[in-house]
Order: sequence, then structure tokens, then C-alpha cells
Amino acid sequence: MPYAFVKFAHVGSMFLATALAIGPSILLYLVTRNGSTDTIRRTFGHTTAVFRAGGAFYGLGLMFGFITAANGSIGFSAPWLVAAYVLVLVLIGFNFGFERWTHRVTGAVAIETGSELAAVLRSRRPLVALAGMISTTLLLVFVMVVKPSF
Repeated sequence: MPYAFVKFAHVGSMFLATALAIGPSILLYLVTRNGSTDTIRRTFGHTTAVFRAGGAFYGLGLMFGFITAANGSIGFSAPWLVAAYVLVLVLIGFNFGFERWTHRVTGAVAIETGSELAAVLRSRRPLVALAGMISTTLLLVFVMVVKPSF
């Protein structure tokens, strides 16, 4: 495959993955601030499908990234690329943390016990996960564009 196409597929896949991870996550967080159990129930009913689509694009992005590195004579152990590997693992951790919170919200809304639901909705976990997702994504973009030599 031509290098330019594979590089485009890598960047495009990662862009879509980020859009499907961060955009909906911000929306879900804001929906919980409303406090309406009906709105939360309807909105959170779609989280699994959206997060799976995002995960699929992350997987494609990683695959195309490895192909790009192999086709572009980039050493897999280049310091900036190793930093990117670590940042991707950190990003996955933040994504899983946010997704666990969405499952807790869904469970709390299903049983509708006031104290459990209130505790889940007041949790700082989603805000920490969102801040982590956003800052890690920005660090990844920096590392991939600047390619620092550490």
C-alpha cells in the first residue's frame, strides 16, 4: 500500500476514534448534570454501541500506524514512538475508567434508588477521566507531530 494512503488511514482512523470517544463522553457527562432519570436512561442506552465504534476505530488506527511505521522506514523503537505507545495505553485506561462510570450510571438509573443514583451522578470520576482523555490526546498529537527526540 502506498505510504501516503496508509498514513491518511492511520490519522483518519485515530481522528474518528477520538471523536467517538471524547465527544459522546462530554455529552453523557453533561446529560447526568440535568438529573432527569428518563433523559439519562434514553441517552445512556446508546453508550455501548458508540464506545464499540470508537474502539474499532482505535484498533484500525493502531493497525494503520504500525503499517505506516513499517512502510515509512520509521524504527519501532524511536523515542517519540515509544512515548506514543505509552500514551495510547494511558488513554485506553482513561477510556475504560469513563466507560465503567457509564455502566454504574446505567445500573443506578435502572434500580432508581435515590442515594445510589445521587452518589454516581456526583462522582468526580467522569470529570477526571474526561480531563485525562483530553490531555492525553493532546499529548499524543504533540508527540506524533513534533516527534521530540527526548
